Amino acid sequence: MIEVKNLTISYGGNSIAVKDINFLTEPGTILSIIGPNGSGKSSLIKGILGLVQPTSGYIEFIEKKQDPHTIGYMPQTPRFPANIKVKELISFFKKLEPVEEESFQKLFSTLELNNHMDKKIGSLSGGTKQKISILQCFSSKKDLYVIDEPTASLDPYISHLLKSLLIEKKKEGSLVIFSTHILAELQELADRFLLLSEGSILIDDSPGNFLRKNNKTDLDQALMNFWNEEYKTKP
Repeated sequence: MIEVKNLTISYGGNSIAVKDINFLTEPGTILSIIGPNGSGKSSLIKGILGLVQPTSGYIEFIEKKQDPHTIGYMPQTPRFPANIKVKELISFFKKLEPVEEESFQKLFSTLELNNHMDKKIGSLSGGTKQKISILQCFSSKKDLYVIDEPTASLDPYISHLLKSLLIEKKKEGSLVIFSTHILAELQELADRFLLLSEGSILIDDSPGNFLRKNNKTDLDQALMNFWNEEYKTKP
């Protein structure tokens, strides 16, 4: 469980990326964060990952167990050392944390990485780098998975695999947080979503409930209507 309380993140002066945000998450949930560029999505994700410190407020991991929480992170653009080979990077992954070898090998095989083992990371396509990022993120069970724009450069087959992994991790009791610009993806996967704008939360709801309240079946249309109404009220 994560509690975000009165969270503000600024980068000096009047540059406020996140403004007094509050929400509480539950394990076994898929939470999506959406919003236009500059809405505060990236800063909120960085705050959850501990990559930036709050200016005020806090992000607290509330655990039912005494063990420290574990986080799997899959960025939109993987950044691995260009001059090492795939097999060297995978060996490094295994040294970082214990993996369940059977599950690891199954995922490795599904991602079809065997033919790339002797290639240097810098020679790989963006899609193959994302496959390695999937392997790194899901190579062991985590309490929290943070996924940024998960299907941006994936082919349909691997995109489907990743979505299946997110649902599987939810069923295992992990919390999954992902940002996306693809509303069909949100509607397919998310139990709940946050719409951010100018650093604040405009919507905190489930996709189904939001559609019912707006008497729509298409999330894209429902959000567009909401957005138009929201900005009609602005001076």
